[in-house]
Amino acid sequence: MRAYLPILHSDLLEFLKSGSFDAAIVFAPTESFVSENLECDEEELEYLLSWKAGEAALDLRTSETSPGIVLALELESSQGGESQEASLTLNSPLRWNQVQCALISYADEDELLWFATQEISQELQNWL
Repeated sequence: MRAYLPILHSDLLEFLKSGSFDAAIVFAPTESFVSENLECDEEELEYLLSWKAGEAALDLRTSETSPGIVLALELESSQGGESQEASLTLNSPLRWNQVQCALISYADEDELLWFATQEISQELQNWL
């Protein structure tokens, strides 16, 4: 299942170093979220969730000019715990090999910028 993790810049650094991150909650297509958006296909649901995560990531910025950082992840079914409206609690740490890409959110932009996994370490300094 695709999920989206808004993350602090410092936590992303630590995740890169250790290869593991103990996140509490991720945005994911829960039964409730899917039921409320029946008119959407899978791609549209992912877009809505990534946008919600991007908005949440703006609250985690290091400054007003910094972007919000979101990691798109592929969760294993065993990692999902309790579900809320559009999020899941996690019952095990995330592993770096689950990261599919980074999405960058700016307060004045209408789109999230996409970065491949291998670009994250190269771009990290630009996201301060």
